[in-house]
Amino acid sequence: MKWFLRISAALTSSFVLTMIVVVGSFIMTMFSAREVGVRKFGLFGAVFFHPQEQSDGSTILEAGVSNGAPIAIIFVLLAAFQVAVASVLERLKAHKRRLQEAD
Repeated sequence: MKWFLRISAALTSSFVLTMIVVVGSFIMTMFSAREVGVRKFGLFGAVFFHPQEQSDGSTILEAGVSNGAPIAIIFVLLAAFQVAVASVLERLKAHKRRLQEAD
């Protein structure tokens, strides 16, 4: 049961952190697209922003995910890191308890 809770907490927080990274990258990409008609990519090519000017002078904005692989890799790496840190902390707590009981 401990492992299930540890993994579900890691997956949930990894999802939130990944979305923060994606949104931050998208905002940075959006504000770096100064030229109209040029498609800008961010987060290793995962997100794009493409402003286009129409003939009547209005602007069309295209934005989206062009490649999901970098996003998935970031998610998996964050989840693995969080599970590893939680496991190490649990072992350190158990070791501390054993040391305190030995005294």
